[in-house]
Amino acid sequence: MKKVFSLFLLILISSLFFLPQHSTAQVANFGMGNIQNVNVNNLTDDQLRNFYQQMQAQGLTAEQVGSIARARGMPANQASQLVTRLNQLSSTQATGGETTTSGTQTRQGQGSAELLYPQRSLQEQSLLLSELQRLVEERNEEDLMDQLELIIEEGFPVFGEAMFTGASQTFEPSLNIPTPVDYVFGSGDQIEIEVWGAAEAEYVLEVTPSGNINIPNIGPINIGGMVYPEARTKILRNLQQIYSGINLTNPSQGNTFADVTLGDVRSINVSVIGEVRQPGSYTISSLATIFNLLYAAGGPNRSGSWREIQVIRGDSIAHTFDMYDLLVYGNQKDNIRLRDQDVIKIPPYINRIELTGEVKRPGLFELKDGETLADLMTYSGGFSANAYKDRIVVDRKTSIQRSVSDVNWPEGGDFVLQNGDEIEIGTIVDRYTNRVTIEGAVYKPGEYELTDGLTLSELIQKSQGVTEDAYLERGIIYRNMDNLMLESIPFSVRDILQGNSEDIRLRRNDMIRISSRFDLRETLTISVRGAVNSPETFEYLEGMTLQDAIFIADGLRDEAAAYRVEVARRVADDDTRVKVNQIANVYEFEIDEDFEFSGNAGEFELEPYDMVFVRTKPNYQEQLTVRIEGEVQYPGEYVLERRDAKLTDLVRQAGGLSDFAYPEGASMDRILEITAEQVQVSSGSEQRTDALSALNLENVDLDRFETVNDTTYTPVGIRLGDALDTPSGINDIRLQEGDIIRIPRNLNTVRVEGGVLSPVTMRYVPGRGLQDYIDNAGGTTDRGQRHRAYIVYANGEVDRVRRFLYIKNNPNVSPGATVIVPEKPQARELTPQERISLASSIASTALLFVTLLDRIQNN
Repeated sequence: MKKVFSLFLLILISSLFFLPQHSTAQVANFGMGNIQNVNVNNLTDDQLRNFYQQMQAQGLTAEQVGSIARARGMPANQASQLVTRLNQLSSTQATGGETTTSGTQTRQGQGSAELLYPQRSLQEQSLLLSELQRLVEERNEEDLMDQLELIIEEGFPVFGEAMFTGASQTFEPSLNIPTPVDYVFGSGDQIEIEVWGAAEAEYVLEVTPSGNINIPNIGPINIGGMVYPEARTKILRNLQQIYSGINLTNPSQGNTFADVTLGDVRSINVSVIGEVRQPGSYTISSLATIFNLLYAAGGPNRSGSWREIQVIRGDSIAHTFDMYDLLVYGNQKDNIRLRDQDVIKIPPYINRIELTGEVKRPGLFELKDGETLADLMTYSGGFSANAYKDRIVVDRKTSIQRSVSDVNWPEGGDFVLQNGDEIEIGTIVDRYTNRVTIEGAVYKPGEYELTDGLTLSELIQKSQGVTEDAYLERGIIYRNMDNLMLESIPFSVRDILQGNSEDIRLRRNDMIRISSRFDLRETLTISVRGAVNSPETFEYLEGMTLQDAIFIADGLRDEAAAYRVEVARRVADDDTRVKVNQIANVYEFEIDEDFEFSGNAGEFELEPYDMVFVRTKPNYQEQLTVRIEGEVQYPGEYVLERRDAKLTDLVRQAGGLSDFAYPEGASMDRILEITAEQVQVSSGSEQRTDALSALNLENVDLDRFETVNDTTYTPVGIRLGDALDTPSGINDIRLQEGDIIRIPRNLNTVRVEGGVLSPVTMRYVPGRGLQDYIDNAGGTTDRGQRHRAYIVYANGEVDRVRRFLYIKNNPNVSPGATVIVPEKPQARELTPQERISLASSIASTALLFVTLLDRIQNN
């Protein structure tokens, strides 16, 4: 049992270890943790690209991801769509990361370098997996469970971290904005001064390291460390020295006007320390805010605080930034601009709460001291539609042991949370408090509200009443008893509707079934077969006649024998105790050419399960076509004149042989009787091989068969010369539909192929034997089997070398023949594993033999 438990833990740990980081089911934080709730169609390309990078970093293929997704509860159709989109993305995915800030450090796409835990390197994760495997092998279940709990906790998403992981866009500050009123000028800033009116001028000046700008004809003006309104007033006051028309008190009364704006901004150096993913020094724009720098640094790490991010300016804390104000409320009041030499410090988190279950954003949340359950629900986006709010379970860790608290909502919204609390929001019970169901022969079947005092007759009235085919004698109510067993309560539908019986008061989850008359009897049919246009089985209708049945079958076909129409009827004896030999009565009728029955036969009334047969004319036969090609006077397609037409009849129809015909080499192809489901057009298909095997043709050379337009042909050996010499003789074979006869010209060559040194086509020499032709082809190869050579004649017949004692009888060679020398099968070379196994078997056998021999000698 422990071995099974350990194996289960190893599989669980491995699956957790190699899954992507984010486990929330929200589309914005798409990951594998709760993937059963993800709709693949709602995922954007950027979200899927981020997930794809994480998948690649773990060495997983799209198909493996699909299997993991199905194992974690994702529907099969959604998993299939996920695999399809990942495969499409793999063909266009570009490698490399995106630079998100123009500084001394750049941020790469997080998913390409991270597996389950962003704060762990690949080497650390590999060591962790090795440690877990060691614990499993040692069966150290206590330490293993501790490690497993740590892994699960680290794999749970921290609220907000998805914004900093694998994002495809940047959060750099915008430079196309008016100069902020709180902007502090410093060395490297560019000042643009524009003068217009009675005088016109334009100045583009840069703040020097000493904080001055130098205006021609005025001199240096120190604005370093000033905010924008102060610096603007000072610059305009100095401009009055050379532009007397500038009126600072009442600008509209002057004749010269001026304005000061910020041009290119300087770069500042800011450091990020503490619990951050990428600590270090960053060179950023002087317009950058705290959030811009945090994004460049990858945000807080797993242990970092999101609520008390400190801005250290000089030797004191100048500002504290709460990231939740921005993430939850979009409030940027505390998202101040940074200054040169600022230090951003991210301390460890304050209080971390784990929230799972039916909320819109499950995950780990950081709460300040004194914050309540209501604050937590605000941060999580609120309850989902299936949330059970009457009992919220708070699992708390005290200094000694755990405790559980049940909190009601909303009364318990002021419940103060503590560090380490685990809160689970359950799901509402999947039951209805006020539902009844009616189905069957009513106009509006379905689910209805159970109102106070609702009765059966009222429910039938709500469902718009029973249909015309309703069976009124009996209906059934299926009801749950107090012991959860089902009971059935029968009632008369007619009596309930007419008020002749006491109405039944319904209860929760009652299911009422009213059947149709047609549901309670076998389906009545008739069959029309034979020479009709639509032979099939039809529904029986009351009063249906023989003429109606043939009309429904779309009338008679051309080959129908109208004078022979039969109706076969079952013999049904009411007394089933009497055994009779007759099982059917057959009635015969005649129809004339105008579809008129003789006498009143057309009005013969049918009964259920009657079978109507329209016979085919005895002498009716569709035209049968064959084809003759080659050396005849009129080659082409011909229709057989008689049922027993033969080879000589076809040659006669074609005008006889031409002067160049070689009748001994004539061949014929005949349609192989294989259904369309058994054979496929492609000559090399597995289906075709299976079809031939089904016909016991698996040992036949498949290349001897030819498939043309879904029809498979097999060669037939004929002797046309003998047939022409003796018409209607044994060689004058009867033709069939689709036969193809080919009559070649005089042939003067012989082909030698197979296991010979030089397969070749050579001149036919009268009197030369089969072995001579093989020798003229260079003789046989090492694998060639001369004694098994055979010959395929031009007419399709085959003969082989025969032996009687030590005497070989070679077949004669005729013009157009092909001599084939079979080859021995090539021996398969043993693999190294097979050689080792064979050597081991031989050694074991030898050792056993030596042992037995030694015992025999000692005895």
